[in-house]
Amino acid sequence: MLIAASADIHSPKYIRLFIDSIRNLPVPDLFLLAGDLVLRGAAGAFDLIHEEVRQNWEDVPIIAVFGNEEFENTKRKLKREFPDVIWLDDEQVQVKGIDIFGTTGVLDEPTAWQSKNVPGITKVYEKRLETIEAFVSKHSNCILLTHYAVGTYTIDPVPNPLQLTSEKLFQKLKSLPLTVIHGHCHYAPQWMYTEENLNIYNVALPLHNATVLLNL
Repeated sequence: MLIAASADIHSPKYIRLFIDSIRNLPVPDLFLLAGDLVLRGAAGAFDLIHEEVRQNWEDVPIIAVFGNEEFENTKRKLKREFPDVIWLDDEQVQVKGIDIFGTTGVLDEPTAWQSKNVPGITKVYEKRLETIEAFVSKHSNCILLTHYAVGTYTIDPVPNPLQLTSEKLFQKLKSLPLTVIHGHCHYAPQWMYTEENLNIYNVALPLHNATVLLNL
């Protein structure tokens, strides 16, 4: 199955790069979007992404999750205004025989902003970690579509990586047959990592300057 994937378009910031990145690509079976699709909650800017995708890939299923720049009101607007997109917010779906769990993801350490502004954020991450583990343990060879990374192999080399990713989640998933597709990290020394049956792909647009094609 040919899967196209991208993240961190931050429309309209990188919209020209995104448009150039999908033109002339082969038509995929699925198109996955791993969050931070618009800049600072600007829901209307998703129309630029949606229009280009539908001009090129009219009938391709689009499955998307929200990033940290899709605020709560942004999520509601995106779901309402783009109903042909399958929006997953700690939810699962099966498309073309592939089981997909979509989530913003887990951070082992909330950011300072999250700790100050999001009540109970630590509990949110703890519950989400349990939900993800429960899903992937019951669905063989599924896809985890998450904005935040899983593990430290495909992220920016920063002093405090646990505010970008979850090593706890990686440890729970590393022995399972699973594909993880994430964004969030615009720079990384490597964009893919494999351990046993676990495959992790960072598809952030600024990292590749391209939409990523995966044969799964």
